[in-house]
Amino acid sequence: MAIHHSTNLVIDRDVLFDLGEVRLRESSIMFGADCFSGAMFAGGCALECFLKAAVCQTLKLEGLPTAFRTHNLEALVMYSGFRSELNSMTDVKLNLQKIVDEWGFDGRETMLYGDPRGIDADRARDFLDALNSEEAGVIPWLRRVLHS
Repeated sequence: MAIHHSTNLVIDRDVLFDLGEVRLRESSIMFGADCFSGAMFAGGCALECFLKAAVCQTLKLEGLPTAFRTHNLEALVMYSGFRSELNSMTDVKLNLQKIVDEWGFDGRETMLYGDPRGIDADRARDFLDALNSEEAGVIPWLRRVLHS
């Protein structure tokens, strides 16, 4: 992991992308082990990583500036520069909204510190499907735009 204090960069863009992939795998493993709140939390972290990599790509930076150390997914989408492209992808946009509704500050805090019994398999499956669906998942869409 590259840390560049002199240039105010926190983490390398490629590391962010790889970390997103790792968090996504962890999410799947947790879901399979019936750790539903953990699966959702790791999935949300994966999306954050991919969005932060997108911000770096759009700004043509090797790493994420400290100014973008946020957990606000809507802000990260805006900073990524892919908002208009996303708006033309209706199903992906709807899935992002599902994720944002769950991940918003309260949801993230609930997944991190709340009673894990409050999140069941159906809720976690819906969240992870919105992230991972090949047809309209937010992460497959981000992979495509990051590699185009």
